[in-house]
Amino acid sequence: MFIMVNVRICPKCKKPKLRNAYNLMSGWGSPPKLECVECGYNGFFYLEIDPDDYKIDNEDNDSDNEIKE
Repeated sequence: MFIMVNVRICPKCKKPKLRNAYNLMSGWGSPPKLECVECGYNGFFYLEIDPDDYKIDNEDNDSDNEIKE
């Protein structure tokens, strides 16, 4: 059995460094609040993509960085 796990991306810095942020409002009936370890984003929204697409995007960004340098 194969389980597909999507990657959660921070909407601010576009990196997959999100974790659950627990606070007094967390709990049953409320959406999970997330915190980005990289940029400090704190909120309910995130981008969710397929892991294969994330790898392709990273390879494209790496080649763009090489051209600019």
